[in-house]
Amino acid sequence: MKLNLFSAWATFALVLVSIVALAGFLVAAGSGFGGWAVLTGVICLGSLAAAAVLLGTTRHHDHRLHRPTPSIF
Repeated sequence: MKLNLFSAWATFALVLVSIVALAGFLVAAGSGFGGWAVLTGVICLGSLAAAAVLLGTTRHHDHRLHRPTPSIF
């Protein structure tokens, strides 16, 4: 249960980071700051990928131990 709770909060935090990075990407791209746009775009995609991997591996671990699929919170 502790793994599911950690996974849920960490995934939630990573999604929030990606939302903030997406906002930074849009502002930087709209203002013409190409370097910052690339940086925040990479952060956005990286945090979304990390969240998906964390959630997927926790789901796989739970299925391997014959637990029901975890629900976020």
